[in-house]
Amino acid sequence: MKMFHLALCAAILAPLHAADEAPARPGFWKRTFQKTADGVGSVWDGTKNVGKKAAGAVAAPFAKKGGKDAAPPPALQNLTMTMKVEPAQIRLPDTRAIEVTVSLVNTGKTGVHLEFPTSLRVDVLVKDARGKMLSRWSDDQPIEKEPGMLLINPRERLEYSAKISTREMTAGQPFEIEAFYPSYEKLRVVKAVTPVR
Repeated sequence: MKMFHLALCAAILAPLHAADEAPARPGFWKRTFQKTADGVGSVWDGTKNVGKKAAGAVAAPFAKKGGKDAAPPPALQNLTMTMKVEPAQIRLPDTRAIEVTVSLVNTGKTGVHLEFPTSLRVDVLVKDARGKMLSRWSDDQPIEKEPGMLLINPRERLEYSAKISTREMTAGQPFEIEAFYPSYEKLRVVKAVTPVR
């Protein structure tokens, strides 16, 4: 009996409740493919390409694209890299180590962000005349596997120093000292030295 009364009440109240509800909205698929106000295309046509521009804006500015010969990003083109070697004239066997100072200057009008996967910021190589690597400065350095980022403001200068050994060098033979930022192929400078006795 109670069930009968409940069913009767529900049947009486249902039309009253339906009158108070808002008109039904179309589901997701109907809204997606319904015609736009001008009747030319569907709502989907206007929204399916929205993410393309946003994805391009979020892309990393220094992502490696193309091969080694690809043009550097515009921000990197504003960076000028120089290297100073002390002593200027290397006398063997009196000189046991060479002080290499690598400078990076932002000549542009905006700041440049550099990202590094480890604590290593700059590396220095010693090569013989044929291009064979004789020593690498970072081989003797503690390197933490923690990513880092540098912001170089306009007209700001960064300097890094490294001491490299002369034990692989021979007097009278030319050598190359090459300094570079490992994460950025284009940030590289080479200086030729010829030790004397």
